[in-house]
Amino acid sequence: MQQFSCETVADLAVPGLVHGRLTVIAVHGVADTTTGAALASALAAPGPAQLVVDLTGLYRLEPAGAEILYRFAEEAAAQGRPLRLTGCTAQAAAVLARTRAAREPAGRAGPELYASVSDALAAVISAAAAAPLPGSPFARTDAVELRHRLLAHALVARAQGLLMERYGLPGADTAGALLRTVARRHGMRTVWLAGVLARAAAPGLGEAWFPGREHPAEPAVGFLLPSAGRARRLSAFLDALRDTVCAITRTDMANVQLLDPSDNTLRMESHCGFPAEFVHFFALVDGTATPCGHAVRKSERIVVDDVASAPEFDEPSRAATLAAHSRSVQCTPIPGPAGRAQGMLSTHHAQPGHAFTGAEFVALDTVAREAGAWLDWYRTTTVLDALEDLHRRARGP
Repeated sequence: MQQFSCETVADLAVPGLVHGRLTVIAVHGVADTTTGAALASALAAPGPAQLVVDLTGLYRLEPAGAEILYRFAEEAAAQGRPLRLTGCTAQAAAVLARTRAAREPAGRAGPELYASVSDALAAVISAAAAAPLPGSPFARTDAVELRHRLLAHALVARAQGLLMERYGLPGADTAGALLRTVARRHGMRTVWLAGVLARAAAPGLGEAWFPGREHPAEPAVGFLLPSAGRARRLSAFLDALRDTVCAITRTDMANVQLLDPSDNTLRMESHCGFPAEFVHFFALVDGTATPCGHAVRKSERIVVDDVASAPEFDEPSRAATLAAHSRSVQCTPIPGPAGRAQGMLSTHHAQPGHAFTGAEFVALDTVAREAGAWLDWYRTTTVLDALEDLHRRARGP
């Protein structure tokens, strides 16, 4: 197994940053005297870009490695490029603290520490939004999309590192190919499987990852036809859910969003009736300026009688919604564990003051509960099946 490895998670143009580029790298293994040259090379490789380094996969940091990080941080800070470190273990944080205390004079620039890649990216995005380049405004939607894309890359890189460390896979390409193969076989996105892998407890020494687990039957869902024994894909389920809420509320504009636990964004998974500009604008919602964002935070339905004047929208979101010829909206949460929303059912209507009936709200609530129960079942069956499959394939024959 390699003592040290580094993977580039993302390398992107970001208006507003010094030199206009952001690079995120993930390091794995040990950073000490013997691997110091490799660490220094990894830090220097992105050139003048601002750098975020994910240390989640670094299981030991020695003083020699910490010294390299501090030297690089000082040089980068002098160029207006703070070095941001994320995911420090307690051991790494202690070594970094001792290194900081030993360096004189006090006040010299060192790396900025963040609990997660998400927190570090929030700092980067805030800096970019505060000082956009002339003619290149850095909009909130750009920030949300960038943060989500980088987190997706970071999750996949972390999953690749876990596979390399646990199973001795020869490199990130092999680990990535295995992730994609298993995700495709079980009808899910690679980043979804990567996120589940990163959050799951490591498997034991036995053949099965989850020995003795039960395989409950698929829950009854009134709007689904029987699956005839075939595994139902998540995308097909969400499309059927979307069509059902359209029929209930008498509209041809609707979307289904799921909450991404890695950064608490709502991701549009299924939609109909909207122009491409609307779909792009609301592909990811961070919960700050839309009815669906407010509804998921409160875990309660929100009804907007008139998009043109509703306080739940900020002005860019309002303009994008009106451009889609939507004047009234309802957002019904999909309940999840402990009563917290795990997604959203939203319908849009061409006239302000759309008159929803009590029966429609009852039907929406019923469908949302059935969808929540199905998604809970999916996570404890199909998703765990995928992890078991990944475990078997990574172990080899």
